Amino acid sequence: MNLLIVDDEMIAVKGMLNGVDWKSCGIDGSIWTAYSAEWALKILNVQQVDLMLCDIEMPGASGLELLRAIREIDRELPCIFLTCHASFEYAQEAISLQCTDYILKPAPYEVIAEKVKKACEDIRNRRKEKVQEKYFAETGQEPPQQQRNAKTPAELVALIEQYIEKHLKESSLLVTDIAEALYLNKDYLNRVFKKEKGVSISQYLISERMKLAAVLLREEGSNVNLVAEKVGYNNYPYFASSFKRFYGCTPSQYQREQG
Repeated sequence: MNLLIVDDEMIAVKGMLNGVDWKSCGIDGSIWTAYSAEWALKILNVQQVDLMLCDIEMPGASGLELLRAIREIDRELPCIFLTCHASFEYAQEAISLQCTDYILKPAPYEVIAEKVKKACEDIRNRRKEKVQEKYFAETGQEPPQQQRNAKTPAELVALIEQYIEKHLKESSLLVTDIAEALYLNKDYLNRVFKKEKGVSISQYLISERMKLAAVLLREEGSNVNLVAEKVGYNNYPYFASSFKRFYGCTPSQYQREQG
C-alpha cells in the first residue's frame, strides 16, 4: 500500500514521516511527499498511489482543488484531509468529493495512524470484494448469499431505488457509484435490476429525474434552468432534450400546459 502526503509545511511532513509507524498502519510500500497540489499531481501521474493524506489550506491550489482535479481522472483514490479549521463549508465540500476522512490539525500522531489504518483496511476489503464480484460476473455465477449480505433481488432493487432517490440531484451519479456503494459488481447489479424492473438502472435514473422535473415544473413560479439543476443536469439543452424524449414536449411547453 503506497501513500502520498501533501502539505506545504515541510516541518509537518517530516513530523508525520518520523512520528507515525506507517507499516503498522498498513502502509507497506512507498511513501511520497509533495509540498503543493501541482507537485502532488506530478507524482500521481507517474506513481501508483493507494491513499492520499492531504492538507486543505495550501498556497496556490488547495487540497480541495487538488482532489477535485484527481476526481476527474481517478474517481476512486481515497483521501484523508488535514485542516486547521473546523469549517462546515470545508467539510461539506470534502464530503461531496468523497473524501475518506477529515482530521483537525494539530492532530496527535496516534490519531493520524488510526485514521490511516482504518482507510487501509477499507481499501483492502473493497479490493477483495471487487475481485470476488468480478469473478462471479465473468463466470456468470451469482455471488453466494452470504457475500451478497443476504440480499434478495427485491431487496437489492429497493436499495438501488433508495440510493438513487437520495442522490438524484447529483449530476455525476453513475451506475458505477451505486455498485460501489453496495459493494457489488455493476454488471451483476444491472442484471438483477433489469430482471426485476424491466429497465436498466440508467433508464430508471433518467425516468426518476424526469418525474421529479415534472413535479417541480408544476410549482408556481418555478424556473426551468433551476429545475434542470435540481434534477442533476448542469447542461440545460441536454436536460431539455431528455425531457422532450420522455414527455414529448420541452420543459417550457410542459410548464405552460400545466400552468
